[in-house]
Amino acid sequence: MKILFVEDELSKNIPRITRLFSKYLGKERIKRLNDLAADEWGAEPHEIKAIAEETGFLEIEYRFPDALAKVVRQHEKYAIFIVDRNLSDAEYDFEEANRIDPGFTERLYEDYYFEREGDYLLHKLYNFHADVKEKFYFLTAYSAEEELRGEQHLIKHLIEHIQDFKRENIIEKGALEKLIEIIEDLPVLRLQHENSFHLDILHRHLGEEPADLFLRILADKDNMGRIGENLANLRLVYEAILKHCPQLIPDMLNNQNCTDDHGNIVLGGKTIIWLSNTQHINDILRNFMFSIMKITSEFGSHTNAAASIFKPTTDTVNALVYAMKDFIRWFGKLAPEG
Repeated sequence: MKILFVEDELSKNIPRITRLFSKYLGKERIKRLNDLAADEWGAEPHEIKAIAEETGFLEIEYRFPDALAKVVRQHEKYAIFIVDRNLSDAEYDFEEANRIDPGFTERLYEDYYFEREGDYLLHKLYNFHADVKEKFYFLTAYSAEEELRGEQHLIKHLIEHIQDFKRENIIEKGALEKLIEIIEDLPVLRLQHENSFHLDILHRHLGEEPADLFLRILADKDNMGRIGENLANLRLVYEAILKHCPQLIPDMLNNQNCTDDHGNIVLGGKTIIWLSNTQHINDILRNFMFSIMKITSEFGSHTNAAASIFKPTTDTVNALVYAMKDFIRWFGKLAPEG
């Protein structure tokens, strides 16, 4: 999950960006952004966007059509949307927005164009998420009362329909403390930040799906109702890592203990023993891998008679999560950077 920040005047708002997202940007990126702000030639929006998006937690758009595309096509990947109501500084035309969202008619273009594009993003997101109050925040130059005074616009009726939105979700740009607290305390983002080392390894070398699976396990590891699902997902992450290992240890493909008749990696004990015998793993990792393999196989993907003797608990899941973290750390050292 990520933050989507939409602001058309990025070059003027570097101090606000560093203040809002300092927890995720870190000192080195903040320094680079401040250097851009101090540059006599000025900062280009794409430069600011590139630095901020290195975090993996934050995405920035400064043009309405680009922000609209993410709301329409990728809204589920964002934990929070922070949007400037006025996005008219970065020019666009009707055809560009209409290609992304055919529902954006010429009439709506006339209604929202120039100073109210952010309203349409809220309107569109509300169609996907009735709980938009928990996800969407306007950044405005004025108070909510001043922003909405005299308007008979569709957005006024929508805001009035969403309980407390006007009071809690319209944030003045000069009073960011509350929004900073919301950003930094959002559970899913906090969890990602705390586990960024392991998630980065998975994402960098295996892609989005294994990283998202492991994040889901981390979020639900203490949920008694998801023990079986968590064990099954741990098995999937374990297998994804093991299947990638021959790209880093080519000898695995030349050994009959590690491959089947079709040249696929054997995901069972023979491969673990070979990795141990060839000193690619030590006894601790060997035991961790066997535990992950055996327990997730017996209690995750399949119903097993052994459940009558021992039934896994959230403690079982937590034990395997920590074993998996060490397995991922080993994989990260095995895999090259880049």
